Amino acid sequence: DVERVALVKLLAELKLASSNSEARRLIAQGGVKVDQAKVSDTRAEVGRGEHLLQVGKLKAVRLKLA
Repeated sequence: DVERVALVKLLAELKLASSNSEARRLIAQGGVKVDQAKVSDTRAEVGRGEHLLQVGKLKAVRLKLA
């Protein structure tokens, strides 16, 4: 069980970004949304529950963190 996961790490592990540094850049440039809300903090974390991650206009993943 995981309480919170770093968004940067999550994007890289799900192959929505090719690396942690690309994930950081995407977040900083405003290209990432979690549950329809734009994320601009590179230290953002995602908590338990069901979430919709969007990177740009074409990549989206629905995931459930237990």
